Amino acid sequence: MRRSPILNAAIVATFALAATAGQVRANEAAASVDTGAAASRTVSTLVTDRQPQTWLRSFAGIFVAREEIAVGTTLTEQRIAEVNVEIGDRVAAGQVLARLETEMLENLLREAEGRVARASAAVAQQEETVRQEQKKLDRARQLRHLKAETFLEERVSAVAIALEAVKVARADDAQAQALLAEARRKFERAVIVAPAAGIVSERLARAGALAGSEPLMRLIRDGEIELAAEVPESELPLLAVGQKVKVRLSGRPDTIDGHVRVINPKIDSETRLGTVKIALNTNRPPYAGTFGRAQIVVAERAAIMIDDSALLYGTPDGKPSVFIVEDGAVKRKTVEAGMRQNGKVEIVSGLGEGERVVAKAGVSLREGETVATKDVEPVQTGATK
Repeated sequence: MRRSPILNAAIVATFALAATAGQVRANEAAASVDTGAAASRTVSTLVTDRQPQTWLRSFAGIFVAREEIAVGTTLTEQRIAEVNVEIGDRVAAGQVLARLETEMLENLLREAEGRVARASAAVAQQEETVRQEQKKLDRARQLRHLKAETFLEERVSAVAIALEAVKVARADDAQAQALLAEARRKFERAVIVAPAAGIVSERLARAGALAGSEPLMRLIRDGEIELAAEVPESELPLLAVGQKVKVRLSGRPDTIDGHVRVINPKIDSETRLGTVKIALNTNRPPYAGTFGRAQIVVAERAAIMIDDSALLYGTPDGKPSVFIVEDGAVKRKTVEAGMRQNGKVEIVSGLGEGERVVAKAGVSLREGETVATKDVEPVQTGATK
C-alpha cells in the first residue's frame, strides 16, 4: 500500500520535532549539571579586619662589655711588687689595684729634691750678688767726680752681668722644679689605681714581673654588659635607636628587657652583617662572651593581615593582587603589600575591612567564577594589644 506524499511529509515533520525537543532537554540538563558543579566548588576565605599588630625580628649575638678600660702604667721596666685584685672583683674608682717597686723611683725623687735645693740656693746667691753690685754702682755714681769714667762703666757692667746670672739661676731652678714634679708623678704612678668603678675582667699583672707597654689588667666600666647582635643588611633599615627589645639568654627561660643603643653604620664586606648594640635593663647582667638572642619590636600599628598564599603575582603592572568574593563571584583586586611575618603579609592599601579574601589563590580560579565560601578564623601576625 503506497503512502501519499502528504502523509510522508507529516511523518518526517513529526520525527524532526521530536528530535529538536530532545536536544533542548539535553542542553538544559547539561547546563543544569554545569551550574551545579560550579556552585558546588567551595573556597576558603578570610574576612579582613584591622587589628593592632606588633612586628618582631629576632637576631643572635654575643654579650660584650659596653666599655672596657685597659689599666696600665708608663713606668716600663719597673718590677711589680704586688697585685691586690683578682678577676671578677668589683672595684671602686681610685681603689689600689697593684703596686710597683719604688726603690729606684725614691732615688730619683731624692736626686730631684737635691737639685732643686741647689738651684734655689744658686738663685738666692745670685740675687745677693745683684744687690751688692747695685750698692757698688750707687757708690760709684756718688763718687764719679773723684774717679775716672771707666770706673762707673765697670760698675754698670757688673750689675748687668749679675742680673743675667740671676736669670740663668732662676731658669735652672725652674728646670729643677719640673724634674722634681716629674719624679713625684713617677713615684705616685708606682701605685696603680682604678680610673673608674667596674669589674676586673682580665688580670695580666703578676707579682715579680716587669711592667711593660701591655695593660696590667682590664676593667668593665660600671660592670655594664650589652648584647652585640648581628643583623643582615636587608633588616638594618627596620631598626632604630630606642626600639624595645626582649633578650633571651642561652639555657635560661627568662628574658631581659632592653633597647637598641647603637646601630653600627658599617657592614662587614664578607658576611654582609651589621652590628647592633643593645643595652640591658638589669641589675644582674650575664657574663661577657655568652650567647643571647634579641627579639626587637620593629613596628607597632593597626593593620589588615592576610595569608601570604592569598597574594597573586605576574600582573602586567607588576603589582600583587588578591581574589575576593562578592555576591558569590570571584573578583580580582590590586593591593599594596607591606611588612611580612610568620607567613602573613600586611595590606597597606587595596582592601577594606569586612571583605572576603580567598585564602589560597590558585591558577585554577578565574575571575567571575561562581563559588561557595567557607570563612576561616584569621590568624593575625604579632601580638594583639
